[in-house]
Amino acid sequence: MIARLLGSASAAAIFLTLASAAAAQDVPPEQQDDDRDAGFSGEIIVTAQRREESLQDTALAVTALGGDRLQNQQVTTLQDLQVAVPAVTFGNDFNMAKVFIRGVGANTSTTGSSTGVALHVDGVYVARAEAQLTSLFDLERVEVLRGPQGTLYGRNAVGGSINLITAKPTDYFSGYVRGTYGNYNRFIGEAAIGGPITEGIRFRVAGMSQQGDGFGVNPVTGQDVDDMNRWMGRAHLEFDLGSTGELLLTGEYFRQNDSAGAVHYLAPSFPGVPRLAPLGVGGYAIEPRDLASEIQPGTDTESYAFTGRLSFDLNDSLSIANIASYRDFYSKLYQDLDLSGVQNGFTVNGRPSTVQRRTIDAEQFSNELQLTYTSDLIEGVLGGYYFTEEQHPNDTLGLGRETGVPTNTAILARDGVPLDRAYFLCGFQPDGTTGGSALQTPKRVCTRSNLDTEAWAIFGQATFDVGQLVPALDGFSVRLGGRFSHERVESENPGVVIRYAAGAPNNALPTLVATEEGTHAERTFEDFSPEFGLQYRPNPDLLLYYTYSEGFKAGSGENAFASTTIVDPEYISNHEAGIKYTFMDGRLNASLTGYTYDLEGLQLNKTIAGGPTGYTTVFDNAADSSASGIEFELFGSPFDGFRFSSAVSYTDASFGDYVTIDPFRPANVAGGTPYNAVTNPDPTAFGAPCDSPEDLPTTQTCEINLAGNALRNTPEWSVNTHLEYDLPFELGDGGVLTAQTDFSYRSRIYFTEFEREIESSAPYALVDGALRYESGDGDFTASVWVRNLFDVDRKSSTFALATGRLIGATYLPPRTFGVTAGYEF
Repeated sequence: MIARLLGSASAAAIFLTLASAAAAQDVPPEQQDDDRDAGFSGEIIVTAQRREESLQDTALAVTALGGDRLQNQQVTTLQDLQVAVPAVTFGNDFNMAKVFIRGVGANTSTTGSSTGVALHVDGVYVARAEAQLTSLFDLERVEVLRGPQGTLYGRNAVGGSINLITAKPTDYFSGYVRGTYGNYNRFIGEAAIGGPITEGIRFRVAGMSQQGDGFGVNPVTGQDVDDMNRWMGRAHLEFDLGSTGELLLTGEYFRQNDSAGAVHYLAPSFPGVPRLAPLGVGGYAIEPRDLASEIQPGTDTESYAFTGRLSFDLNDSLSIANIASYRDFYSKLYQDLDLSGVQNGFTVNGRPSTVQRRTIDAEQFSNELQLTYTSDLIEGVLGGYYFTEEQHPNDTLGLGRETGVPTNTAILARDGVPLDRAYFLCGFQPDGTTGGSALQTPKRVCTRSNLDTEAWAIFGQATFDVGQLVPALDGFSVRLGGRFSHERVESENPGVVIRYAAGAPNNALPTLVATEEGTHAERTFEDFSPEFGLQYRPNPDLLLYYTYSEGFKAGSGENAFASTTIVDPEYISNHEAGIKYTFMDGRLNASLTGYTYDLEGLQLNKTIAGGPTGYTTVFDNAADSSASGIEFELFGSPFDGFRFSSAVSYTDASFGDYVTIDPFRPANVAGGTPYNAVTNPDPTAFGAPCDSPEDLPTTQTCEINLAGNALRNTPEWSVNTHLEYDLPFELGDGGVLTAQTDFSYRSRIYFTEFEREIESSAPYALVDGALRYESGDGDFTASVWVRNLFDVDRKSSTFALATGRLIGATYLPPRTFGVTAGYEF
């Protein structure tokens, strides 16, 4: 910890030195004015429709949070956004972000599949759900677009889009240094500096470090779980290309090595069923936030990205921009799937090993060309988009982070599997990875997937001011848009599975082998997603609009042993009507939105216990689902010194005629004593049994219909309220003391489609608070703050761990508090 603090202090000292040098530069006086009411009243500029416009002029449901608001509310991760934005929920498992908007989101936990809510950083799509777990830092604002964004954003934006807009270089020197220290020994250091290098060239460099102890411990290893160890940085270099052109080059880096996002033991999947007892009985942690494990769970991630944006104004009405980006993402995830200190292994206790190692090596490249036209009659965007991604996830089960079962070599030799081939499938090299020259033996289960996507699209959207042509229709506009998408998806899932059985040669049945050729699958998807909108502005303060839009998410493969599955696409059709009203001379802004949608082919993932690997992955399309809802937002500054925002969202989202199998029905588990409704009527624990013995004539599956059940991660009610009040007195230097509080509420959230209470989060309310000081010149700020004031304990997700035959859970953070101080220049 001392070394950590010294390193953070050194970084802060460097930035302070830079800050002192930059402070000596001439800064325009207007840049020193810090209007605390800005962002809550007056005109708020967003780029949700790929052009700059006022938030209250944007005919869609969008919430914008400025950089100051994010900082003051201690929003540093995507999960933090759910306390500030309506109709958004966030969870994570298997190191994957689970973002949902209006009932649409990421419904899988196998890498390779796509999310339903798109994440964009400065207009660039971030494909991997694992790569979306980076922290938020040095942002100008965050825009959350609710509802399908099929026309302008395209790929996998069936539920909406979260757009991160980073702070850009300025033509004067500016920056900040900021530090936060809180309970759990958590330290966050952040700094940025930018300005002119020479005439026509500007820069900005920003970085953040997040360090801290865990919310729980692993009693086996004595190390923390749910801790933080993250480093990240971003650099912008901007060039003026004459009077009408600009080139912005950006590089980003992210590094994480901690035990964050740990899945904790919650309950057995089959209580009362002896043949399906969990594999970790006797080794579970006592406290919910602790996690007993024979290995230390953790995530080791490294990611970097390069982006170039070239733009020119061709004339007063026409501009062109090209955004090219490359991202490389590599991550290792370690966890013991029995969530227990019990060491399982056929050579140890005759049970399958449960230690999982998942690595992801993904590269993506995208290029988007935009042509923007603006006139009194038409505002429009026309563009082309290209995207390609290669993924190589590798899943293994063994006895430790980097070790396998000693007898594997003999088994593989017996079954004619080349040792170097087994090493490759397990993600290792046969030339000495541990112990000097000692060879590392392969694991029990190894799957090494090749998942490739290539996509292109042509899109356009235009808003026509009808009043320019027909004066009697002054204030009316029509919006037309569409996107044609073409995607080609390929998948391969080669691997080896060593099956153990007492009495067999080397205590193993013949090894299962899957090859690239034998698992190769590919599909091509095409779709046209139209959009039509009407909007009417009877006066400058009132906007009424209606939009019909469609969205499309292509089918995808998954990383599962021997799988040849590429699921069908998702299609969504959405109707939305809204009212936006500004009153009290611009001090208050209100919006009311109603929507209804139908989603066809919802892609869902689950795992079933049993089979040669100990688990079977099911990735398929549900029947239709639908939702309707209403959202109300009110924000502003009704009088000087008081600012607020409040949002209420109601969502009614449910499945149509969805027939599937339940992972918690013993009848659906292969292996062991076969289920028989008469002679072996296992207790069903969480659900009703098969209706009658004839429901199970020849196979061990029992299907049920989930029509009417709620969609995953979708509370019926959500409420967010933010209040700020400048206390009515000045400190000696003209400084201001501001009291701030935040309240958020969510009704019950079901994490699976089965509507089981154990796989849900009970209704909860979170309260945050802060007292913030700002100096008279606005340069220095300090605050004391608390989040989750009443230490509400709620799950953020659950997952049925089929290998361990149990239910795991992740949790929202407990009560945290601390102090933050910063200097701006």
